[in-house]
Amino acid sequence: MMKTIKIGDFLTDLKGDFLLIDARSPAEYKESHIKDAVNLFVLDDKERKEVGTLYKKSPFDAKMLGASLISKNISLYLQNELKRYTPKTKIFIYCSRGGQRSGSLGTVLSNIGFRVYKLEGGYKAYRNYILDYLDSFFYDGFVVLDGLTGSGKSELIREFENSIDLEGLANHYGSSFGDINGVQPSQKQFQNSIYHELKRVEKYSSTLIEGESKKIGKLHVPSYFYKKILKSPRIWIESPLQDRVERIVKDYQNIDEVFFEKAIKRIKPYIKSSYLKDAKDAFYAKDYRKCAEILLSKYYDKVYRHRGNYAIVIHYKSKEQTVREIKSFIENLRNTPIN
Repeated sequence: MMKTIKIGDFLTDLKGDFLLIDARSPAEYKESHIKDAVNLFVLDDKERKEVGTLYKKSPFDAKMLGASLISKNISLYLQNELKRYTPKTKIFIYCSRGGQRSGSLGTVLSNIGFRVYKLEGGYKAYRNYILDYLDSFFYDGFVVLDGLTGSGKSELIREFENSIDLEGLANHYGSSFGDINGVQPSQKQFQNSIYHELKRVEKYSSTLIEGESKKIGKLHVPSYFYKKILKSPRIWIESPLQDRVERIVKDYQNIDEVFFEKAIKRIKPYIKSSYLKDAKDAFYAKDYRKCAEILLSKYYDKVYRHRGNYAIVIHYKSKEQTVREIKSFIENLRNTPIN
């Protein structure tokens, strides 16, 4: 049995024993995909291009070639990735527009005996659904955690189930040195991840989120989402400079000279040349604490200092104490327990 279902039902039914298949090419999948999807492409990038080029000359020959390549790829999946699944597993499948690629794989699997659910409109329908949601969702329970660079905001965010770690989703610390963990996801995948996090926390009356700029690395926080964050109650985390230095050294202790020089180049217009020289001298002397202290006090604290009204200031003495005070504030704010 293969049933075609709309995006709302498709996402709602993704629970229990299921397999979510993205039948698009690896390049399409890599750019962005539905959360938890496995890429079982029916045509790889080269094959897709080859079939598309041939189609312009001879649609019939292109369909013949496409069918043979699709059959070959599906055969390999049946012998390998799909062998461990049984008819009890619900299989959800999508391609770009819900057409031949997902239909081809879905038809074979349904004829074998799997319960197959194909997404009507494919990934395009999913993306439209995501964008519509991000432009109009109703959740208003955000509580924003602010503080100077190195104040421990990210580690505090991770202590709460009812929180959204935007820097984690963006794979970026949100600063000039923030791309230490490597490549960021695409803008599309970032939006997808935000959607799924919003759906995860909507059951909570309050959700903790870190105060971020509109842009995190190369990625833009969705406008409507960002406006909601700006209007939310804010907590300021006050942490001593030396504690902040220790956190920065811990996070950035393994950076190499190429990364350091690249980041320094970005901040050069915003810091006095004498301070910049002192920071570089300290780095190359392996005095990372001195380097971090200079960059925090002479650059980050001046450029990134948040200005605004804060409902409460919490002095970070220990993680446990700070978490307790955040929980107490939110419980009083919402008059409801927090996890």
